[in-house]
Amino acid sequence: MILSLTKAWVWAKHHWKIIAISAWTLFVWLMSRKNVAMYKKILDNTIDNYKKEIEVLENSRNKEQEEKEEALRLRDESLARLEREFENREESLSFEKRARYLELLETLSENPEMANRAIEEEFGFTYEE
Repeated sequence: MILSLTKAWVWAKHHWKIIAISAWTLFVWLMSRKNVAMYKKILDNTIDNYKKEIEVLENSRNKEQEEKEEALRLRDESLARLEREFENREESLSFEKRARYLELLETLSENPEMANRAIEEEFGFTYEE
């Protein structure tokens, strides 16, 4: 018996690292065994929070895309409306300008210099010969 204890003591002194690592592993296993449920719960909560965050980001992205598409649609409609109004206004303006131009020519046909000056003032043209 004493011989066995002596042999075990010599082996333990020589291989103390194995004993220390084994004792540490046993200690960690015993301590963490109680907390596994808590760690699992924390992990599950983290995964749930991650999924919720991804869902919020996707919803936000989809909402932004819808708003962007709506803004583009409104912009296109506004541009089309403005182009139609401009074309109508341009036609009426050119018709009004044409009528005014003819009126000035008729009233000032006797004096071409006065007609040129009136046209320059009315329409912003410069008369060049």
